Amino acid sequence: MLRANSALSSSETSLAATAVPAVRFDGASMRYGQTTVLAPMEFAVERGTRVAIIGQSGAGKTTLLRLIAGATAPSTGLVELWGRDVAGLRPGRELARLVGMIAQQFDLVPNLSVLHNVLVGRLGEWSFGRSLLSLVWPREQRLAFDALDRVGVTHLAHQRAGRLSGGEQQRVAIARVLVQRPSIVLADEPVASLDPARAREVVRLLTDVTEEQGETLVASIHSVDLAREFFDRIVGLRNGVVQFDIPAFSIRDHMLEDLYEIEGLRSEV
Repeated sequence: MLRANSALSSSETSLAATAVPAVRFDGASMRYGQTTVLAPMEFAVERGTRVAIIGQSGAGKTTLLRLIAGATAPSTGLVELWGRDVAGLRPGRELARLVGMIAQQFDLVPNLSVLHNVLVGRLGEWSFGRSLLSLVWPREQRLAFDALDRVGVTHLAHQRAGRLSGGEQQRVAIARVLVQRPSIVLADEPVASLDPARAREVVRLLTDVTEEQGETLVASIHSVDLAREFFDRIVGLRNGVVQFDIPAFSIRDHMLEDLYEIEGLRSEV
């Protein structure tokens, strides 16, 4: 079993004990040419919160997550992690300790074993030489096996990732984030390719392990039912604009009807 999250430095732990949120958007927006994908927004996520981002395809959910991950820079405003501008964080170890991403396609290397794919989560902590050496003699295997055990796929450790089912690949992607030990976990449509039963199982696993490790979770998700059941807060995006940002138990059917109404939706970017 993995220990509680140890990703925060002493300074970040001090910030977490104050009112500084894990994530904050200060007028952050995103434009591609003449198209506004995300309108300027004020948005904050407190430590340990589980936030679901919902909305039609093209609403801006993935872009919002990419801004938090530092994968792209905002067109205006800034995005902060624990009070620090993401643009000023160094890629690699510094950023990896703060935020980890589970992408829609899982981003596994199909020809590598499950064990090697999980250990990719440690690259931010390793030197270049140690990373190369781990391709021959995997390092920190105990940590990887603990993570695989937590998500229930230890028996797949030596199989190639490309041979796994969608649900199995999703579990491996979660295990990879577990060994990374970021303070903020992002998940972009983590169950889009799964049947309803498997989807519920994976979302429960994802919310359980992040809660156990004291991590903040922000996930884009299509299923409103799963958002209601497993998340503390739901943010509705439409055409890049926040329509509502409320506790999950407060959402009402008429709000969802307005959010998903087809008329007035822009073309997907």
